[in-house]
Amino acid sequence: MTDRNVDQLGDQLGDQLGDQLGDQLGDQLGEQLGEQLGARARPVRRPIKAALQFVAGVVLFAVVLRWLAPDWDELVASVELDLGWALVGLLGTTLASFVTAARWRLLAEVMGGTKLPFVAYFYGLVVTRLLGQFTSTVAMDLVGRGVALRSAGSERGLGHAATQVVLERIFDAALPLGLLAWALSVRDGWLPLSPVGTLGLFCLVFMALAVPLLRPAVGVALRLHGVALRLHAAALRLYGRLKRRVSGSPAQAQAAADPDAPAPVATPNVNAALSAKVAGYSLLRFATVVLQFWGIARAVGIQISWQQMTAATPVAQLAGMLGLTPGGLGVLEAGWAGGLGWVGLGAVAISLFVLAQRVGVIAFFGLLSAISWPLAKRAPLPQPAATAHD
Repeated sequence: MTDRNVDQLGDQLGDQLGDQLGDQLGDQLGEQLGEQLGARARPVRRPIKAALQFVAGVVLFAVVLRWLAPDWDELVASVELDLGWALVGLLGTTLASFVTAARWRLLAEVMGGTKLPFVAYFYGLVVTRLLGQFTSTVAMDLVGRGVALRSAGSERGLGHAATQVVLERIFDAALPLGLLAWALSVRDGWLPLSPVGTLGLFCLVFMALAVPLLRPAVGVALRLHGVALRLHAAALRLYGRLKRRVSGSPAQAQAAADPDAPAPVATPNVNAALSAKVAGYSLLRFATVVLQFWGIARAVGIQISWQQMTAATPVAQLAGMLGLTPGGLGVLEAGWAGGLGWVGLGAVAISLFVLAQRVGVIAFFGLLSAISWPLAKRAPLPQPAATAHD
């Protein structure tokens, strides 16, 4: 696939998605905003929804433990704390955060974001990961990370940060799916290679597919961001007209209709080297996440090999991406129960791990947030994106 073919594919996909979303959302925009602005203020429903999601997560968590039905006396007796392996888990969490922040920064700057110091991305990532253990992980990724960058001096809107999250999730979903295929190939002997050799082959296939497809994916994401900006501007214009009719104040309506919003970003030049770097970051991220959870498992005395953890982690990662409950509570544990059960762990070991990983993740991200916070506060002021070049 040549660069010209890739450009044409990105343009076609972006134009089709942008036109379809623009038409569908635009048709509904006037009616919905009219009803919302004309109606009286309604009680806030978000706390109720959050509480219901938390209850659902607790119930699902209890169901998973009930399904595993471990012998609790045996579970307590099996715990063998190992500080060295706990430090391995912390190292994996730190490395995964560094790699993910580096990938986030690369995508943000390539898509026209304000040039910020690396610590702004690192702190924004770890603190949203920590808060995401108690709130919606999807909301923390789509909104919280954008808020973190804005507080660090970014001139881009929240929608711009959300486009990078969407791209990251595409990679973070595609890679676990490929590694599930790797785990099946190792278990069923599809290829006459060792597990390490087969893993290397699947990683090469991922790189070969990711490099040509990132460019059209960035184009589609930016076009969707442009659609969102146009809808936002249309909403403000409609609000201005409604306000003018009610208050009879053209000046105020005009001011409300002319916000200082950022312009859509032109599609950047995403070359093969940049695509390879993003795909490489995604591979490193997964490897360090496996190290993180392997360290947590061994820290509480669970005997599990790196191959078993590598095969089980994709199932949990895909389950956690659903984000249906605060911190994926219950959903993530169900994913781990399925993945670890598939690789041969017993009910006691699985139950111990789902408890240990929840405590370990909160502790590790809390520690990294506390360490990086003073560094983020002392970070230099951002440079304008128009003059920032690497």
